[in-house]
Amino acid sequence: MIEKPGTNIKGSPAPSPSIKYVHDDAGDHRRRRQLIGLLAIVLIETLLCQPAAAQWERLAPMPTARSETAAAVWQGRIYVPGGLGGTRAFEAFDAFEERWKSLPPLPEGRHHAAVTVKGGLVFVFGGADSSWRASRSTFVYDIARERWSRAAVMPAVRYAAAAVCLGPYIYIVGGDGPGGNLLRYEPAIDRWITLAPNRSRREHLAAVAVGERILAIGGRWSGTGELASSEWFEPRTGRWSPGPELRRARGGFAAINHQGKVYVLGGEVTMSGDATLASVEILRDDRWEFARDLPLPLHGVPVVSFGGYIYVLGGSQQAGAIANDGSSFRSNRY
Repeated sequence: MIEKPGTNIKGSPAPSPSIKYVHDDAGDHRRRRQLIGLLAIVLIETLLCQPAAAQWERLAPMPTARSETAAAVWQGRIYVPGGLGGTRAFEAFDAFEERWKSLPPLPEGRHHAAVTVKGGLVFVFGGADSSWRASRSTFVYDIARERWSRAAVMPAVRYAAAAVCLGPYIYIVGGDGPGGNLLRYEPAIDRWITLAPNRSRREHLAAVAVGERILAIGGRWSGTGELASSEWFEPRTGRWSPGPELRRARGGFAAINHQGKVYVLGGEVTMSGDATLASVEILRDDRWEFARDLPLPLHGVPVVSFGGYIYVLGGSQQAGAIANDGSSFRSNRY
């Protein structure tokens, strides 16, 4: 192409011959530093906008490795009674000192019991003994006095149930036993009453208090298999209503109310192929969403929330079996 004098290829005025271009090394370095700084700022802002990944801190292992039990926390101590691997063992983890302490053993061996704490008392309801006989017993541990006593027995045996504190009462939700009715215990007067049964029979479930209601989650039932369903109980009306479906049907898992959100953690599938689960789900806006996994697959695992942390203590790594190593972890990054 022939160009007119004084124009470039696009017809724009050509640079004046009197202008000389000098390569500015210092300016290039300055611009590169500015670009790198800008990219660093963008990267930091991007990371800060992402949800924090769950980072698990390993803690001292349980002195007696156990599974198929539950835990309860009171004033920074996490109490773990019984379970497969040590049915009479009773140990507490001090969240401040980060160490375990052995406590007086249970009056009788128990596993698959429902456990909670209220008013400085640890309650252990039902479960089964070392011969797998289901029980109606109520054992009470007085934390201040460091001793066990017995309270009124439940109206019916309950095995693999869940215990929930709400108001002045303790509710025993689900579990294997005749009738399947919700049981309500009033510690102040040591009295039980029987309430409406769940909409669906379920054992190896988990349950939590959410506001003024109780949410019964998952579990399994003979002939039905593992369950993804959940259901709400409204104490004011005494009625059950459907709740949100889990993303993954599971039994033998843990559930907690952690900083205002409901979490389910781990579990197992034994009725449609054996599998131990590491998955975690969070309830958001009445829908379950997957979150970061546990550090390893676990079922029958005690879990509590305390001081902004989720504590995971023990459990079994093999579905339908005792494969306990007593590993303990905590995370404050959910």
